Amino acid sequence: MNITSEIVEVFSGDLYQASMVKDILESNGIEVFIENKLMSVIEPWVVSSGGIATVNVKIFDSEYIKAQELIAAFTKEE
Repeated sequence: MNITSEIVEVFSGDLYQASMVKDILESNGIEVFIENKLMSVIEPWVVSSGGIATVNVKIFDSEYIKAQELIAAFTKEE
């Protein structure tokens, strides 16, 4: 990780999908941050794919291309 790296969003969806993406990225050595995870427990009807407050998966921008390739392979399998 570069000290000047920024955190960028690579995926947005419901908690189940975001958790799967997180696991895939982490198993490939990418550090992952989850945003709005708690909100999905408090108000799950609000946190859904395309909802008001979706669960966001964020990573360092230096890993963006690798993460996009892994996510594309994951969404293709679904």
